[in-house]
Amino acid sequence: MKLARLCLALLVAASSALPAFAQQQAIPPLPTVKPESKETVQSDISTREIAIQSNFTGIEILVFGSIDFSDSRTPGEGTYDVIAVVNGPDDPIVVRKKQRIAGIWVNSSGRTFDDVPGFYAVLSTRPIRAIASDETLKRLGIGLSELEFGRGTLADPQEQAYRSALIRLMEEDDLFQEDDDGVKFVGRSLFRATVALPVNVPTGRYLVDVYLFRDGELASKSHATLQVTKAGIEALLHWLALDHPFLYGLLGIAIAVMMGLIGWYAFRRD
Repeated sequence: MKLARLCLALLVAASSALPAFAQQQAIPPLPTVKPESKETVQSDISTREIAIQSNFTGIEILVFGSIDFSDSRTPGEGTYDVIAVVNGPDDPIVVRKKQRIAGIWVNSSGRTFDDVPGFYAVLSTRPIRAIASDETLKRLGIGLSELEFGRGTLADPQEQAYRSALIRLMEEDDLFQEDDDGVKFVGRSLFRATVALPVNVPTGRYLVDVYLFRDGELASKSHATLQVTKAGIEALLHWLALDHPFLYGLLGIAIAVMMGLIGWYAFRRD
């Protein structure tokens, strides 16, 4: 009788301890994995080729696009930001410091920057520093402050002064542009931006990159190209000046002599 009671007590104790043991040995739940973003940006420009003629006074190009698989809930709001970068062909530029000697301003020491974009414009939905971190902008090379112009010596104060002067001069000629409100959303996923190319825009192949950011991280990128060329008599003179300078000089002399003869004949006194 005592043995039966003892076995019954052991069974009751084991049954009460079993749920706690099972709870301790339960497999922990798997961590939730955030689904990868599927947004992709699709963009294009209003024209792929610009011909510069004698009546050229500048032109505006339209950069437009859309966000595929967008989950923005309301137009113009959400987690998306767009940055459009228009980068012209690189050329070397010499920046010289003016120095006054004997009452005359002359060029003194200078710096040569080997890779300076002939045109550079950054347009965004808001300030680029508010869109992405400095490390991300530096890695992607977005912004005037991230351009090195072929010289990686930004820590030198003297070098930085020449670099700042170069950026200031290019901005005065409208060849360097930054617009923190240049990209506008139209509806939930459509956007557009207008880039003004000045009359002194250089010729060559331009790169148009559109970056889509979500919560400060790069989600997608789109790429396009633009060709700026000279046409008409400007193209002929440009070709002669660069490829055949001797013929260009002879042509200049011939035109001067011809204009002199025309003036003499028109205003001669008989």
